[in-house]
Amino acid sequence: MKHLIRACLVAAAILTGATAQADEWQHEFAPYLWATGMDGTAGVGPVEASVDVGFSDILDNLEMAFLGTYRASKGPLSLTMDVVYMGLGETVRGPGGLVTADIDMDQTALEGTAGWALTEQFVLFGGLRYVDLSVDVQARTPQGDLGAASGSESWVDPIVGARYTIPFNDQWSLALRGDIGGFGIGSDFAWQAAAAVRWQASPRVGVLAAYRYVDMDYEDGSGAGFFKYDMSISGPALGVVFTF
Repeated sequence: MKHLIRACLVAAAILTGATAQADEWQHEFAPYLWATGMDGTAGVGPVEASVDVGFSDILDNLEMAFLGTYRASKGPLSLTMDVVYMGLGETVRGPGGLVTADIDMDQTALEGTAGWALTEQFVLFGGLRYVDLSVDVQARTPQGDLGAASGSESWVDPIVGARYTIPFNDQWSLALRGDIGGFGIGSDFAWQAAAAVRWQASPRVGVLAAYRYVDMDYEDGSGAGFFKYDMSISGPALGVVFTF
């Protein structure tokens, strides 16, 4: 994970240095809040659990989060990187409150794509999505600890997709985006869809309101090393777009 992040930073530095001299390049950075809910199944070894968590539950247990998108474009070419990191922590109690468990989950998704505009409105793109998950569970009673368990997994999905932008006027536009990936190389299958309305308040600042849906189906290993993550993450998003 550290090596991947370092490589991404080096690539970003090279890209910035290479494009800084080209006046034609346009850069956008958009930090955003994604009001996610989670629904699906997760399992480690012989233990499997159904997950149905709304945004309010995730917000109550959120320890740290960072979400942002960077895009550089020149003519028909565009390069995009999307980063999602969420650290969640929760304490649950068993019947009677005699057994408690502390659960910590870190989830990171890094997505890098290159796109080519066939028209001013229609873009085809392809790239890679890296996903890293880690879960730690500590169970205890008033008499002492019952034990701890942890599991982690990471994989890389190739992805292909398209984006279509509908401009309403100089300030308002609607962007529709979809992609599929995995194909058994990383996850068995993954897909994503998003719709975003953008208001360009000024030449340098825009506001973005969107809805995003991501579905991943991943399995690996067997026996005690079995890991399963069949999960959909969806919800509205709100962000600010800085153009420079």
